[in-house]
Amino acid sequence: MSNTQYLSCSETAKLVRAALKESFPGIKFSVKSSNYAGGASINVSYTDGPSASQVKAVVSMFEGSYFDGMTDYKGNNYSSLDGQPVSFGADFIFVNRRFTAPILTGVAVDVCNRFGFDNEILIDGGGQYFGASIKAVGPNAGSASRGYEARDIERIIREAASEYSVVNAAQSATLARVAFLGDDGYGYGAVGMLAA
Repeated sequence: MSNTQYLSCSETAKLVRAALKESFPGIKFSVKSSNYAGGASINVSYTDGPSASQVKAVVSMFEGSYFDGMTDYKGNNYSSLDGQPVSFGADFIFVNRRFTAPILTGVAVDVCNRFGFDNEILIDGGGQYFGASIKAVGPNAGSASRGYEARDIERIIREAASEYSVVNAAQSATLARVAFLGDDGYGYGAVGMLAA
């Protein structure tokens, strides 16, 4: 695209940081850019707050590329910033969400109540954060509980936690400046360049 403004990964990260701050006031996000051979990416990390899909809906507007796993193809996204063509410097933006033990415990209790599990839930994260160690414990742990194994309960809790949100997204002036114009049209399910 002619007259395209090229933003570096760090410049893109500044826009991502602003959009997140406006979209989710009061939530602290860590936004770190990384350049490497063949590309660049941004990692967004935060605790509790909005669901990962809420955050991804905001940050995905700033991704300069897409990946088609069916054909192992990395393609280009086209966007505009303030009505002008722009190339964002981050190929991909990854979202990493952590949970405090009280939030995750509340989700676990809700899941157990909803499904009628008899199991107690142990959240092991050093008393502060949930990593990857939800354990179903109690009299039925390790054996079937209403047709579910302990590992099934853990999976259901993880899925419920991933979509659990304590906030709603607000309007972001920074995000409103960005428009997705399409992609290069080569990947599986690609939309191609849209009429601007």
